Amino acid sequence: MPHPDCAPGSRVLVFQIPPAPRGQPIAWKGHFYGRAGESLVALGSKFEAIRMQSAALDWTAHCVTTDWSCLSSGALARGRALYVLKHPRRADEVSGWSHERFLAELRLARNGSLTRAALLLFAQPGAVAALGDVSPRLTWQLLTERDEPLDYQHFGLPFALAVDEVVAKIRIHTVRILPPGQLAPLEVPNYDAWVIREALLNCVAHQDYALGGRVQVKESPSALLFSNAGAFIPGTVEQVLDASHAVHLYRNPCLADAMVELGLIDTIGSGIKRMYRTQRERHFPMPDFEIALTPPTVTVRIHGREIDPAFTRALISASSLTLSEVIALDHVQKRRPIDTKILADLRRRKLVEGRSPAVHIAASVADAVNQRGQYTRHAGLQKPALKQLVHSLLDKFGRATREEIDQTLLEAMPSGLTPQQKANRVKNLLSEMSDKDKTIVANRRGVGAVWTRSLPLSKSSESAEDSDNI
Repeated sequence: MPHPDCAPGSRVLVFQIPPAPRGQPIAWKGHFYGRAGESLVALGSKFEAIRMQSAALDWTAHCVTTDWSCLSSGALARGRALYVLKHPRRADEVSGWSHERFLAELRLARNGSLTRAALLLFAQPGAVAALGDVSPRLTWQLLTERDEPLDYQHFGLPFALAVDEVVAKIRIHTVRILPPGQLAPLEVPNYDAWVIREALLNCVAHQDYALGGRVQVKESPSALLFSNAGAFIPGTVEQVLDASHAVHLYRNPCLADAMVELGLIDTIGSGIKRMYRTQRERHFPMPDFEIALTPPTVTVRIHGREIDPAFTRALISASSLTLSEVIALDHVQKRRPIDTKILADLRRRKLVEGRSPAVHIAASVADAVNQRGQYTRHAGLQKPALKQLVHSLLDKFGRATREEIDQTLLEAMPSGLTPQQKANRVKNLLSEMSDKDKTIVANRRGVGAVWTRSLPLSKSSESAEDSDNI
């Protein structure tokens, strides 16, 4: 039915703005805001109040069944073993606990009823109906180099066992890294077992189960991709890595707290920091976090091979780098923007050089790690060498079009430049050679120009020019 204020045939636009998911505040660039009257202000003291409300609104904390027969004995045994590993002093006490006492200790059961978190961790597959209109599962997928699917497998409840089954599907093989100055290569597995489990368990703990969907693990020849549904509550990864901006707000407190008690995860952000440190210690690229808004999804990529051997060896040589500097170097090898202050420090340490965005490995580091050829490719030839290439082309063939000059020069440009930036450099170089150096000349301007070597100056012209310079 048309709105009474709308003229017949007019177009109506309707905007639907969903509420914050179950009482969770939404961060903008790492900061949380709320309304105070007609103004938008920082949450401040309200932030803690909203956090305290989250337990009551926690999807995983709701009690959904009193049928304890739906629990898996194997999953409960696994849970007890994990609990004893986390709390070894209580080993004798735990052995005498009933299932009711064990789940009550984990705050997964209340007054004889089981929470959704209890079912996610310990229920048999058939108990999924008690969770409502969702079907939580973990999906492993094997991909080719072109991201084409080769194989897949779904894993349902209980997650206490499914996590181990997913991890077992991931292929581990040896990668060899040659440290500078050594003859024998360093042999390491392509993935660290702890990093794999941390990434997967974080997805399980922070999945927005009310949205449906599933936790996904995609395995390609060079990386693992872990993803879960839901917004990244801390706002940015930088907030997590910065100890002064710790965020103690979690989507599934009931599930997350139980996983902490089982020693599966932590809830203070140190797990993500340890992932970065572990990859650094193994001399591998840093994890890549991708935070999507529509639909809300968090994805982390764990690299299983080198991206740039020169930078890998640079990390081995420069052991005094801070984590933020290592992440900056990682951005360099991935051709990503870097904070100007950190970039200046890397320049001061002579680890990188070149103008943004074509920052590349420094010549001194390239020499130390025997990567001079790769350095030349990243840095490109200097201007005199580029001019000499143009001269050689014209001397050999007599003339050349702009396309032919481009073919000669573009491959000699710094590899980090975009095609447009390379084209601009060629244009500026030709202008300098014709207008200032006067060593080449074009028969016309613009499209279709043909370049040749300039005719040598006559003796009288040379004498006049010499007299002008005296």
